[in-house]
Amino acid sequence: MARILYGVMGDALGHVSRSLAVAQAMPDHEFLFVGGGRAQLLREEGYHLEEVPIGATYYRGSRVDFSRTIANFARVFLGRKRTIRRVGDIIKSFDPDLILTDYELFTPLAARKVGRPSVSLDHQHILTHCDYTLPRGNSLNRFFTCFSVRYLYSASDRFLISSFFHAEPKDPSRIEVLPPVVRSSIRNYQASEGEHVLVYVKSNILARLIPLLETRKGRFIVYGMGERPAEANLAFKRNSTEGFLEDMAACKYVITTAGHNIISEALCFGKPILCFPISFAYEQLVNAHFLARLGYGQFYEKPSINGSVLDGFESKLLQYRARIGREDFFGNHKVAARVEELVREGG
Repeated sequence: MARILYGVMGDALGHVSRSLAVAQAMPDHEFLFVGGGRAQLLREEGYHLEEVPIGATYYRGSRVDFSRTIANFARVFLGRKRTIRRVGDIIKSFDPDLILTDYELFTPLAARKVGRPSVSLDHQHILTHCDYTLPRGNSLNRFFTCFSVRYLYSASDRFLISSFFHAEPKDPSRIEVLPPVVRSSIRNYQASEGEHVLVYVKSNILARLIPLLETRKGRFIVYGMGERPAEANLAFKRNSTEGFLEDMAACKYVITTAGHNIISEALCFGKPILCFPISFAYEQLVNAHFLARLGYGQFYEKPSINGSVLDGFESKLLQYRARIGREDFFGNHKVAARVEELVREGG
């Protein structure tokens, strides 16, 4: 049994879900997680967690809230020396056989300070460590996002990039692109083609779509706006992993933002996706760009669309399903096997 120390960014569920899925795919090893925010969910799953501050990204409406995000990061940055020392002490005490980080700021910095190698396992580094065709425009958005990824979160020695689309690594000796990692419980649900559409709304980003959906035929199940009385053909449900995956497995297609985690899960179930990337979230724009380019669905940068857009999307559902069906998007075991190799190699 090996000891694995795993730093996890806890500002979004995707990082936490991915790290949990990797740990669950490697049950013979001991994991100690380091992170904050929603990383507390790992403790609820029975894992040990050492909490540290996180440079969370905040949203206002349909875009990144820069003032709040920068203010929070400034507080975290000012305390960085104290946090790095603490994480370094955790590393020396736990003495891991491998140090992993899923976009967590302090783990690779502390590992470097105490002379230990670390391995990054996330999706964000595809933006800076791979070559790919860029979406047009958004140069300022791209600059700030890639600057942050490259100069704040790239202290690791090796990079494993989990992605539903492929891009060529700039340095194959240190960088590998692997299939996506999704919640392991996804295998408990059998995909079927139902009559409802699954809508996942984050921070009311897609709230402007609700009046349009009320005019459509069929049923829409909405997550992210809390449980409330049904309105016309809309059912609003509280957040629930089991209910969400069950509804996704049986839906006709998915309407959501362009987060990598939810796109990967929908693709695992063979579901076409209509997505709306969050403004100034460049990673989401890249995800949406490749989603459309690979024929898995369509995206729009603003959720102010009309019925003809939905009609056009729905007319191509068979094409989208056919393209999605050619690939296997469940990469948990492949990624875990690669991590096992790194454990044996000592990182």
